[in-house]
Parts: sequence; C-alpha cells; structure tokens
Amino acid sequence: MSAGLRINESRKREYRRRGYWGDATLIDYWNLSVLSSPEKTAVIDFQGTRYTYAELDDAAGRVASFLQATGVAPGDFVSLQMPGWAEFTVIYIACLKAGAVVNPVLPCYRADELRYILNKCETKILFFPSEFRRFDYLPMVRLLFPQVPSLKEAVAVEKGKAASGGWTLSRIIRSYPPLAVHSERRADDLAAVLFTSGTDGFPKGVMFTHNTIIASEKAFAAALNFNYLDVMLMMAPLAHATGFHHGVTAPFLFGAKSVLQDIFTACASLALIAREQCTCSMGATPFVHDILHSLKSGSYDISSLRFFLCGGAPIPRHLVKEAGEAGLQVRGVYGSTESIPHTAVRLHDSPEKVINTDGAAVPSVEIKVVDAARQPVPAGGEGEEASRGPNVFVGYMKEPELTAQVLDEEGWYYSGDLCCMDEDGYIRITGRKKDVIIRGGENISSVEVENILLQMPAIRAAGVVAMPDPRLGERICAYVVLEAGEEGLSLADIQSFFAEKKVAKCKYPERLELVDNLPRTASGKIQKFVLRQEIENKLNRQMLAD
Repeated sequence: MSAGLRINESRKREYRRRGYWGDATLIDYWNLSVLSSPEKTAVIDFQGTRYTYAELDDAAGRVASFLQATGVAPGDFVSLQMPGWAEFTVIYIACLKAGAVVNPVLPCYRADELRYILNKCETKILFFPSEFRRFDYLPMVRLLFPQVPSLKEAVAVEKGKAASGGWTLSRIIRSYPPLAVHSERRADDLAAVLFTSGTDGFPKGVMFTHNTIIASEKAFAAALNFNYLDVMLMMAPLAHATGFHHGVTAPFLFGAKSVLQDIFTACASLALIAREQCTCSMGATPFVHDILHSLKSGSYDISSLRFFLCGGAPIPRHLVKEAGEAGLQVRGVYGSTESIPHTAVRLHDSPEKVINTDGAAVPSVEIKVVDAARQPVPAGGEGEEASRGPNVFVGYMKEPELTAQVLDEEGWYYSGDLCCMDEDGYIRITGRKKDVIIRGGENISSVEVENILLQMPAIRAAGVVAMPDPRLGERICAYVVLEAGEEGLSLADIQSFFAEKKVAKCKYPERLELVDNLPRTASGKIQKFVLRQEIENKLNRQMLAD
C-alpha cells in the first residue's frame, strides 16, 4: 500500500512560480551550511555534547554508510525515539544523506504505541536511547523485533549509561567511513513523517516533503527575522513539529546554532540562555509559566533573547503581559502538526496585538475562518480556522479517507480549531471542534484514554475530558461508570493499570469522577461539553472554598 502523498498539481505549479517550492532538498541546504560555516557550532545539548557543522557532517556520513550497508534504500523509514540530544541531529542528517524518510517518535512512548508506529511506517532501523528518565529501553526494543517484521536493526544511543551488546551509535561512527555520495532525492519526495494524536484513538502519520518543510521554515524565518546569527534554544520534544521543524531543521537551513534541552526545568533553560547566548526559544504555556516564576525569584541574564514563542495551547493573556514586564518577550504562534506555522505575532506588533491575539498569517500562508458549511464568516465571527500554503502537509500516511476529511482539493487544511479573526487578519483561538486534550502542548486523544479505561473489568462506561489547569493548560479528567456491584475504584488503581498497559505517563488520568451515568444525546453519544462544564464548575467552587 502506498503512503498516499497528496500534492495538488495546480498548487504545485503556483508554489514553484512564486519561488516557495523548488528543486533543492534538505540535504542540499545542509551541504551549503557545511560549506559556509564548517567550524561554527551546529548543535549543542544540555549535557554539553557539541558538534561543529564539519564534525556533524562527518559523523552523519558514517551513520549514513551504516544505513546503506544495512539495506536502507532511498524512501525507506528510519525511526528515532530520541530525546533532545545532539545525536538526534546526527541521525537526522544521516537519514537525509542516505535518502531515508525520518520518523521522530516521542521518548515517552512505550511498546504498544511504538509497535503501531513502526509497523505503520514499515521501519527498517530504530535508534533509541540506552536510558532516559530512568527507563531502560533495551528490553522493550527486544520485544518489538518479532512484532515488527520490517525492522532490521535497532541502535542504542548511549548518554551516561552504556548499552549491553548490539549496535551503538558511537560504535557505528568508529566503524564506518563517511558516505562518499549522498542518495539522490527529489524535492517533492517524502522527507519526514511525524505522528499526532487522532480523535479516533489512533495516532496519524503526518507526511512532509522536502519542499513543504523548507517552505515552512522559510515562512517562519521571514515572519520573525530568523537568520544565521540566531541561536535557537529548543526545549520541546524533537518528535513534535515545533521541535523538529524549528529546533533542528530551521537552524541548519539558515546556518544558525541549535541548543537542545532534553528535560525541561526553568532554571536549566535560563542557564542555557545565558551560557549559549540564545537569541530565541519557544515552547508551550507551562514553560513560560515556570520561566516567568524563576525570573521573578532569581537573577538571570536573558539580554541575548530576542523573543520566546509560545504555542501548542491557548496562552493566558495575563501571562503575556507579565512576561513582558519581566523582560521576557513572549509572542504567540499558532499552528498544527499538519500546517506549521499558521500565524505569528510579529516582533513589532502593538501591545494590543501581542497580548490579545495569536497572530496573523505568516508569509506565503493564507488563512480563513469558516462556518459548518466551510463558507467564510464575517470579521469578528467565530468559526473553524483553515490554512493553505506551501507548508501544508501532503496527507496522513496510508489514510486517504482521513486526509480527504481535512485537506480539500484546493489545498485548504481545516484544523478543527475555532477562532475569531479581526479586521487586520489577526486571529484569536477560542476553542476546538475535535476531541483532543492539550496537556502542556501535548495532544492527547480522549478516545484513546477512554479505550484503555474500558479495558478495566470494573468499568462499564467512561468519558474523558480536559479540565483547566493554570500551569499545563489542561489535564485529563475521567468520568467513570462502574459495573454493577463494583465499588472503591481509585485514581491510583487506574494509574497502576495504565502503567501495566505500558502507556505513556502523559496519558494517565489525573482526576477521577465516579458517576452513576454519563450524559448522552438521543443517539447515545456522550455529551462531553456537559462534563467539561461540570468539572470546570467543581474546580471553581474548590478555588473559592480554599
């Protein structure tokens, strides 16, 4: 079965005519940066691993030789379950040299989630950390081999803990010569697939070509004057579109410097900003919340920082204002994995736009607000946000029906998010149509969590909704109806069950509400808006009582 790339030929001709798309691939841009600045630092991580452009090119060339020798052909998939380490960039560039498709995977994913993704991609090689956050990955990876027929090799990346047996990244770099000639790929070929949570409970593989990624980062750079002088601090996971596109790809496209932080703490971020003279950074609302708190309670030099972009979840307006008063120039951005970025608040925008909006369309991208019939709504009216441009994804991998639901024949991507647009073209996100919880910038399918809950023998019915949280934006609240005769189910019981099922911790319910029944429509669908309102009211009453 083919991946199902969907490239509109008329839009392709238009994007090429305007210079948004061309014939250059990501490896062409990388090679130019190596030629331009061989001795400049390309990437450094929190542990201090540092590569210049020339050093990284050499290491990546050796890994590319290994990929070829192991049977990875152009268009084959290589998956990276990697934290924010400098080695991620080495493997990414190696994939580009070998012509492989890059598939970043969140480090928090466990066996079931990883197996689904690897089989979907028919992954040939998996790179994984020997240990991260006190989790030993090797036993899990060994279990995957008989369950993923396409998997040829798994390579451990050591960072503090040595791997026992098998291939390691350091051994590959010692053992193989640099690849003499990189594999030829076309700019419209598949370059990367990132997985995002779906409302149906299954993650969707969002496909990007070389052209769409390059266009995305050119638009990002044009909106914010990002260039070779910049130093980008990335604290978001590199399997997220934010981390992958803006934390790793944008810096090497423009010959800038990438600073990676694998585990977020505000103090560590502020120390990195001062030490590496970072000029820009970005992350979800909780990062801003914690950094602002640390700025208020300590003395940190952030004079090098031009801006901090905040996206992934609606930004509390008071937070933007407070950050500005503390010297942290927060600017809102809005986008999705499928179309990154949509909008950005510009550095020169008025305080009113900075505080009250999520920005206007970045160069080359069009946005509109539509009603249920996908007809434009007047300025100020609420509707679904849609975007079109050379940055938009080219379909969900092997899911043509899902692709057709959100990507129309004219190239418009319908986000499922609700917003209002003012007369100047600036939008403000007001909610969303799709049933996804955004916890600290992480999209979590409520249906997926419900399906796991329903595997517990004591549970007859479950409805999972977002509950507001001042730091993470949203947390997971589970409304549960027990089977007749069952009693005494606790939140700890549920979390233990999720641990036994090897589910990522970010998907664990964080509040349990036991109810006799769930509110439903006449057709039997759970009325989630009733549950959301109920938990919000409960939390408000608790705050008043405290």
